[in-house]
Amino acid sequence: MLIFVYGTLLSGLPLSHILDDSEFLGDAVVRGVQLYDIGYYPGLKKGDGIVFGELYYVNNDTLQNLDMVEGYNPNDLGNSLYHRSEIKIILPNITTKVFAYFYNLPVVDSMLIEDGDYRKHLLSETVP
Repeated sequence: MLIFVYGTLLSGLPLSHILDDSEFLGDAVVRGVQLYDIGYYPGLKKGDGIVFGELYYVNNDTLQNLDMVEGYNPNDLGNSLYHRSEIKIILPNITTKVFAYFYNLPVVDSMLIEDGDYRKHLLSETVP
């Protein structure tokens, strides 16, 4: 399965090791979404922006690990922290379904990461 990641799963960030057995396909951009700073990690929501991230091909074992890490339970969506859903990626050579984890709780405008780039956001938080 193709998975778009945009936060702590990005290469070099705290949870990237979960994707060690996955095939990195490249940097990617998605449209029709917005990124929010939830605290220790970001959350993706439908919106009118773009978000930068990475695209991976993951096997079933990795997908199960991602579901657990993201608090996703397909049998209990109402109580899931994130839900896995199809997303449109801006790459002309990708013709198959791509999925991402969407944040399942409310957000407020002040949490918005306006440029949709979590790495850049992290740098701006650490540079005075």
